Amino acid sequence: GNTIAVVNTIDRLMKLGANVVYGRKHGIHVSGHGAQEDHKLMLALTRPKFFMPVHGEHRMLVKHALMAHSIGIPVENTVITDNGDVVELSEDSISITGNVPSGIELVDRTGIVHDNVMKERQQLAGDGVVTVAAAISWDGKLLAKPEIHLRGVVSPLETSLLQQLVIKRIERTLSDRWSDFDKSLTGKPTEIDWEGLQKQIQADLQRLARRELRSRPLLVFLLQTPEEPPVKVTGTRRRRSTAKVAS
Repeated sequence: GNTIAVVNTIDRLMKLGANVVYGRKHGIHVSGHGAQEDHKLMLALTRPKFFMPVHGEHRMLVKHALMAHSIGIPVENTVITDNGDVVELSEDSISITGNVPSGIELVDRTGIVHDNVMKERQQLAGDGVVTVAAAISWDGKLLAKPEIHLRGVVSPLETSLLQQLVIKRIERTLSDRWSDFDKSLTGKPTEIDWEGLQKQIQADLQRLARRELRSRPLLVFLLQTPEEPPVKVTGTRRRRSTAKVAS
């Protein structure tokens, strides 16, 4: 844990012209952890009734417990635990009585950072984010050129070329998959599964970005739609709309 600090200190001393003697070959290296005899001395001085080793891997805990037994601490007064174990201690005994949830949890300013959020942050840090916004009509057509924004992305393509690729990909999805998301029935108001369509286009654009940008940026697709579906004009309504007003 102190390796970097030690190395930096040696470097600074040598830059000042000092002759630094260091390393195991000179017989002066000392571990930051106590040796077995140090632990025995500590146990002999404190004379604990119960013993629970807490530092290191499981094999180290076992060795530490065996060392405690060798200097007189009873086996029944020793427990070796895993993370989350509940240890119950009384005047005459010590034992493991249960287990609680445990592990590593990352905490942000507002709460616990879950795995999916961490993956997104790692993806943002590694390959950046691509945002695409597009407006689509109720009959499955692009209403305007999509807006594309790249943040933290190294792109081998010109923005204009990337935009053309995005347009072609969206139009292909609309052409091939529109019927899967158009839930309208004959004679009924227009009903579109916009959420499903948004997810499909985002997945297709994600594959496009990985292929063309040669990286794995986080892609966010923002779908914009007209507020109201178009009014279907019937034959009667069409005749009425074209009729002349009598004077």
